[in-house]
Amino acid sequence: MGRVTHGGGGGRVVPAEALDARAEAAAVRAAARAQAAAISAQAEATRDAAVRAGYEQGRAQAAAELAALLVEGRAQAERLREASAPTVIALALKMAEQIVGRAVTLAPDVMADIVGAALAACRPRGDWVRVRVHPDDAAAVTARRDALAARAPRGAALEVVADESVGRAGCVIETAFGRVDARLETQLAALERALTEQTNA
Repeated sequence: MGRVTHGGGGGRVVPAEALDARAEAAAVRAAARAQAAAISAQAEATRDAAVRAGYEQGRAQAAAELAALLVEGRAQAERLREASAPTVIALALKMAEQIVGRAVTLAPDVMADIVGAALAACRPRGDWVRVRVHPDDAAAVTARRDALAARAPRGAALEVVADESVGRAGCVIETAFGRVDARLETQLAALERALTEQTNA
């Protein structure tokens, strides 16, 4: 059965098949729109998941690259430290030598303190103690001879000898039982060995 439609010039009968076709076309269009919306939503979800996965993968890759850079940076710093250690030690020794030498030059009594420390460290025994010092340091040590003799064994004779072979700011202590080398260069060499061992440890 048909349906009467009213147009501008009068009514006309539209066959039922045409009405059914229209309804069917409208239903197909609605289904297509729904399917397109579902496909679009699925595509959006897939894109969002891909973006999240790419972001996470990028973060993980960046973290791995950063960790590798940190490890390489630490290794490079260690290599630089090891390479610079001999220079740093040499510089420290030169500075120590200059500081001690300058102190002895400015205050000759410092030389007597150096000899006193050497006597205390070696605890000499016997009936004589000979202190060899550089000729430029001999006057300062001789001036404090009595105070230095108090650090020698009781009754031991303390002799101060000027000796060119002993460098400035150091001394050599001799007794009947042995010899103690307290020359500045010997002490600096011992300091260098200790610093080198500490650095290599």
